[in-house]
Amino acid sequence: MDGIHDMGGMHGFGRIPTEQDTVFDHEWQKRAFALAETLAWSVPFAADEHRFAIEQIAPDDYLRCDYFEKWARAVETLLLQAELVDEDELKTGQPTFQITAEKHPPVSADTLVSATRAGAPMTYPADGLRPAFSPGQVVRVKEHAGHGHTRVPRYARGRKGRVVQNLGRFQFADAVAAGTGPDPKFCYRIEFEARTLWGAEACEQDSMLLDLWEPYLESD
Repeated sequence: MDGIHDMGGMHGFGRIPTEQDTVFDHEWQKRAFALAETLAWSVPFAADEHRFAIEQIAPDDYLRCDYFEKWARAVETLLLQAELVDEDELKTGQPTFQITAEKHPPVSADTLVSATRAGAPMTYPADGLRPAFSPGQVVRVKEHAGHGHTRVPRYARGRKGRVVQNLGRFQFADAVAAGTGPDPKFCYRIEFEARTLWGAEACEQDSMLLDLWEPYLESD
């Protein structure tokens, strides 16, 4: 989907600071990060569902909010959707209804930490399927992004690139974010010349690599 979250290549926002030694400036940011990571296993929700919830934050709020405030607000949205909290609870911090173990079985802290450290598999076997593209082939990124979550940056749409590598089949972010399951697709590493993306002002020797799923691509 198109939105203010897709800021790559946009003018007017200045340079990205890179001198910072730590990710977190405040203790609350650590808590927001930890809650998002651990609640994903117990609610549950996938990382792409969390990203999509962030993308739906109103543009003025998105530009105003701290990075980890966006994480926390997205978690609130997902908790509301799972009917684990209501608006009053989010405002007061006090529970207003009882969560049943039948609907949401309790999960121990040790289980959450172990699951977070272990992660989850996202790759799938080819199962005899043939990839649509091959290394060395020139492809074009499709123009249309759709209304849901996508991992195609806006600056790459409609641009030509060369397939460098077939990375295998991975769960498809768009489908996971929509809650329709992994729907695995082939994913490719695509090389774009910098001037193809950024115009004549870019360095002629520079290029960029993007990992893109097959549905994002078409033959040139």
